[in-house]
Amino acid sequence: MQSWVTLALLLSFGVNRYLAQNGLGEPPVPRGLTLKPDLPAQTLSLTWQSDSWLFDLEVFHTELMNVVLNETVAVQTDPVTRMHSWTWHSPLPLECTSHSVRIRARNQQSVSQWSPLQTIPGWDIPKKSYMFPQDKMVPVGSNMTFCCIVNEKEDFKEMKYGRQEMNATRLSRRTYAITVTNQPASDNTGTNVICSSQKLQILTGAVVFVGYPPGDEGLVCETRDLASAECSWKKGRDTHLKIKRSHTNYTLNGRDCLEANERKTWCSSKIWEENWTLVARNPLGTVQLTDSAQLTDRVHLLAPVDVVAVKGEAWSVTLQWSWSVEAYKKLEMVCQLRLFAHELSSTRNYDGPGLSSVVLEGLWPDVDYTVTVRCGSKHGFWKWGDESAPYRIHTKMDRPDALDVWMWMDGSNTGRVFWKPLSVRESHGALVGYEVSQSSAEEDGWKMVSLPPGNFSYPIILNNSSDITVAVAARNPAGLSQPSTVTTPAYRADSQLSVSELLGTNGSFVLSWEPDVNASRGYAVEWVPTGCSGLCRVDWKKLPESASSFTVNSDCLVAGVRYTVSVYSLSTGAPTLLQRWQGYSQEMIPSQSVAELLLNQTGSDVLLSWKATEMKQHRGFIRGYTIYLANAAHLDLIANITDPAVQSYRVKGLSLSSYKFVVKAYTSAGEDGGATVAIKMEMDTADMLFVGILVPLGIMFCCLILVSICCYSKREWVKKSFYPEIPGPKVSGDWSSPRGPLDVKPSPHSLVHIVENPGWGFSKEGLFPVPEEEEESEKDNMEVDTDSDEPALLRYYKQVVDDSSHSNQVLDSSGSSTLSVGSTQTEITYAGIQNPIPSQGACAGGGYRPQLQSVEGPAEPQIEFEADFQDDGLNAGYKPQCSWQLDSPEAENLSGSLGSPTSVTSSQFLIPESSEEKPQPSNTWFHNFLSGKT
Repeated sequence: MQSWVTLALLLSFGVNRYLAQNGLGEPPVPRGLTLKPDLPAQTLSLTWQSDSWLFDLEVFHTELMNVVLNETVAVQTDPVTRMHSWTWHSPLPLECTSHSVRIRARNQQSVSQWSPLQTIPGWDIPKKSYMFPQDKMVPVGSNMTFCCIVNEKEDFKEMKYGRQEMNATRLSRRTYAITVTNQPASDNTGTNVICSSQKLQILTGAVVFVGYPPGDEGLVCETRDLASAECSWKKGRDTHLKIKRSHTNYTLNGRDCLEANERKTWCSSKIWEENWTLVARNPLGTVQLTDSAQLTDRVHLLAPVDVVAVKGEAWSVTLQWSWSVEAYKKLEMVCQLRLFAHELSSTRNYDGPGLSSVVLEGLWPDVDYTVTVRCGSKHGFWKWGDESAPYRIHTKMDRPDALDVWMWMDGSNTGRVFWKPLSVRESHGALVGYEVSQSSAEEDGWKMVSLPPGNFSYPIILNNSSDITVAVAARNPAGLSQPSTVTTPAYRADSQLSVSELLGTNGSFVLSWEPDVNASRGYAVEWVPTGCSGLCRVDWKKLPESASSFTVNSDCLVAGVRYTVSVYSLSTGAPTLLQRWQGYSQEMIPSQSVAELLLNQTGSDVLLSWKATEMKQHRGFIRGYTIYLANAAHLDLIANITDPAVQSYRVKGLSLSSYKFVVKAYTSAGEDGGATVAIKMEMDTADMLFVGILVPLGIMFCCLILVSICCYSKREWVKKSFYPEIPGPKVSGDWSSPRGPLDVKPSPHSLVHIVENPGWGFSKEGLFPVPEEEEESEKDNMEVDTDSDEPALLRYYKQVVDDSSHSNQVLDSSGSSTLSVGSTQTEITYAGIQNPIPSQGACAGGGYRPQLQSVEGPAEPQIEFEADFQDDGLNAGYKPQCSWQLDSPEAENLSGSLGSPTSVTSSQFLIPESSEEKPQPSNTWFHNFLSGKT
């Protein structure tokens, strides 16, 4: 029975195993799960037993059971141990809190039960504050998690990374964590991470070192003594790891380089090996460098020692040195000597086996030289060796070189000899003076003059009869130089050539001339400022006889200065002038405006005149002048004078006003600032007198013409207004025989006033009698000359009479009454006197009404006045007796004398309104003018 039970169990186990292996049943729970933490590496290794190969893993933070990892992994069985193993890298230090792990097997259709939890404890159990990780080194750009374990009695507040406050996450009751991403490189002492409490007390902290792995490169090995080796390399970027345990360590061919460090990048070896390997290592990484070479190809010689000049002359020096390595004496080498003197340097190369001395030739006398020596292997040259210390050499003195002498004629009989100062290389020693000798054909021997070293010219007096030869020599302690001679020609006024204009090119003078067959000693080009006086600066350049052109460089010339440039041919005799120019290397605008700008007015014209400035103020060839009229904000060009010789200009046709003129001289570079002159145009005296006479006469003549034209066009109106026609009287009867004297006495009732009555609608002239009161008042004021033979003055007054109003209203006028002349023997009638109202009765009108009676013979007329002035003013005029009717037969015979002064007792003349017959007026010129008659 027991055997059957055992057999059943075995069969059941075998079936379950078969089903599990074939994925048909539930797999068994993994067995023997063990955990092995690696705290520095922050890893957790898991091992277990199972027949499956696919598993689900879960990792928790034990206290809060927060899931950290939930992952399905495929893990094969180790054929040796028959165990499954898997490693988990924790982002959080394992010390921060406890971690628990469980596992289950999985097949294609089902999973097993979870294995029991396996836990590794953290450091958050003891009653103490901690921070993890501590003093860790990580590369730049990495991410890192820090945790702070707080004591039971403290309250957590914050965590800081450096000076930056971070957001903390709670992992357990006492553990808080922060994560820093992409960490930058730390400073020399690392980056501090601090955990603080609510009381702002630092509970705990840690330091992290963020840096780089080694970056060294360029390993090179060479020999200095032909036996050992020295290897060097270039230091890479700074690793930012300064603590001792993080320094970079170096090994060369497996041997430690103890002398190498962060600042010293070389390592030595006592023997030469053709292949070299350098390994640089720090906690963050490793770099490996290699090099290979033959010994003879990597020779780097040491510097020569004991350099000395064993023999010195004025023009050469012998230099000697020695070597500190004995093997150099047999080495084929090349040496380089570098000389420095007065900011000038030169390099000379010498070669030979074990070279230790050379002769320096071509030096200059009385010159201080500094020399250095360095050498290298001639065969398979690698690089120049170390340079020796500088050595100072001073050469001896020698006689000066010959002077460059020239003659310049500054007057008709005077000249000056110039010579150029010698440079240090030419003087061969400090000069002590000059010796000037002069001779002529008329004098025997030489006259010598000694001059101090600061003189570079000497005056001479030209001889009119023969040439003068001048010799100049320089002296130094070593002796006298070779004399330089120049011959001054006899002065001839007609020897001067015409001067041509010379234009500068880029600040220089480019000269060319025709070759001269007599120029056996070449040519001399001379340039001197034009018009200078006194001791002028004279420059010259002597050229070989093959030369036919020369350029005076801009560094020898001054812009805006006129130069006189001359070319001479040199021979055994005196120099001969070939060609001469004047010009500017670079023209500029004139420095000063025209001088003495004057104005002269002539009528409506203005004459501008000026003078040119001095030549030194031209600063260029004056090409002309521009004349402007200055307005408020701009200048208007009036004229452009292109002839510089013209220094005046006439501005014509100016009106009476104020003007301001600006005159500017111009060169090819532009105009000067301009000179300004102003004028106020005034009338000339003669013109003013002429205008003062003619203008009033012209105005008066024009006025007369205008008045005449106006009067002619209005002649009828003028005639009526100023010269009315007075009709002549018609006398009836026979006046041929003389009659008795006519006694004309004014009638007391004959004074008639004619006044203007504005109240009437149309203007007709009427007469009305003057009241007695007014007549008496006028008689009182009137003096009558009774003894005079002149006829009495007949006065009348105009009155406008309204025929339709029948009004006898009297309006007073300022006129005076006329004296009437009445006589019984005289009958005076006015032709054409019309009755104001001919169609009505005699008493129908309101004007003058005479008495009409039938008269058979002449009888003295009777006049009766009714001076009945009513208060209402309706019948205020004179009302005669109206007993006649105009329609009676007598009236027809009397119609021709109706209104005649003789038809009534009145003796006054009446002026009719119109006349059928116009009398001939007096023929005067004014009357003819008004009437248009000729």
